[in-house]
Amino acid sequence: MKKFVLAGALIASVFSVSAQTTAGKIFSGPDAGKSFQLGSEKNSQILLDFVKAYNSKDGEKELSFYTPEMAKKREEMTKKSIAYIKTVEDVPMAILPVKVTGSNEEIVMLQSVETRVANNGSKETLNLFELFRFNKDGKISSFTQYGSIPKTNEYGQTSGGKYFTKDPKNEWNGRAFQFSNRGEVEIMEKFNKAYNAFDIPTTMEFFADKINITDFDGNKIVLEKKDIPAIFADYKSMDWKIDAILPFKIAYTDPASAIMVISTEKRVMKDGSVWDKSLVEYFYFNNAGKISGIDQYYRPRK
Repeated sequence: MKKFVLAGALIASVFSVSAQTTAGKIFSGPDAGKSFQLGSEKNSQILLDFVKAYNSKDGEKELSFYTPEMAKKREEMTKKSIAYIKTVEDVPMAILPVKVTGSNEEIVMLQSVETRVANNGSKETLNLFELFRFNKDGKISSFTQYGSIPKTNEYGQTSGGKYFTKDPKNEWNGRAFQFSNRGEVEIMEKFNKAYNAFDIPTTMEFFADKINITDFDGNKIVLEKKDIPAIFADYKSMDWKIDAILPFKIAYTDPASAIMVISTEKRVMKDGSVWDKSLVEYFYFNNAGKISGIDQYYRPRK
């Protein structure tokens, strides 16, 4: 089976030559250049007992497998996990203990499939590969986890949804969306703060030289960056409160991205009039990470 490829390859490499006692190589860190050898069945069994405690949501038992330092670090996270999860089943697929030549510590590699059902009804399945480091006393001193999410999972995917183009032959037609992570959220938070404070120089930093805008009434405008100060000329005060930010891009395209911002905005003008709306806006970031477009929608606040 495909799931056993990695663990199977490791086992095969160890046992392919019966006289061989070491295999592999470490390429970085204090043990660089050293090889691995098989570890003990004792630590493998300890890890399987740890998995049983984890599956039974026995937090006290689970923490007892860690070193005191690791237990302290994991205590709060373990409590939160137990409170969130209704049921959990981590099913081991393969286990392999190894140690660095000359070391009294061991690394136990575990390949498993974990299914979680949360108290709120959400379900999650993960294909996991984990490396647990055991000290000489048989306690877990650290671990590293790698996971892949099955396509059948109801959340947690790295892409989803679908983009429809006017031209069905367009290469982007039917592509999924992905989260974007080029600092858009941080930029929007800084922009929000500068905008409310009438900090015009900082506000201007986030924009491209030309910004294509479709405003609340459907008007299409090309705003030049140099004209941004004029926007503030009639404002007496500003209160723009962001409720949610969602950054995304079309899969397998250049770095250009968009961000959906849900907010409320209250503008008090110098003439005494008040503009108070609930907003949904899309800010478009170009390849250089500057805001180059905005689409705006609003409704009156109740």
